[in-house]
Amino acid sequence: MTDLQDTSSRKASLKTGGISHLLAQPFFRLLAINWLIGAFAAAIVLGGLMWLDTGGLRSLIMASDQPWLPVVVLLAGLMITLCSAAMGAAIMALPSEPGDDRGRRARGGTQLALEPALVPVPVRVRERG
Repeated sequence: MTDLQDTSSRKASLKTGGISHLLAQPFFRLLAINWLIGAFAAAIVLGGLMWLDTGGLRSLIMASDQPWLPVVVLLAGLMITLCSAAMGAAIMALPSEPGDDRGRRARGGTQLALEPALVPVPVRVRERG
C-alpha cells in the first residue's frame, strides 16, 4: 500500500513542479546537460557535412523536391547517436560508490599493475641435413 502512495505522491509532485522540479534533481540535470552537448555536436557535424559537401551530399539534398526532409532525417540520426554517446559517457564517468567524487578513470586501486617478465622457453634445434 505504501508503494502506491509513494507513486501517487511522485506523480503529484511532478505535475506541480514541472520541468523545474526535474532540473533540481542532479542525475536528470546531468543527462539534460549532456543531451544538449550531444545535440550541439550533431548540429555542428551536420553543418560541417553540408558546408564541405561531403560526397556531394549538399548537392544531392538541394536537388531534392523537399530538401528539409533529408536534413531532418540526417539530423535525427546524428542526434540519436551523439546524444546517446554524450549521455553514456557521462554515466560511465559517475563514481560507483556513494560519497566518492572521482569517476572510474581517476580511481587508481582497482586496476592491476602487470609487468612483463622474461620466461625461458626450451627450443629444440633440428640439424640440417
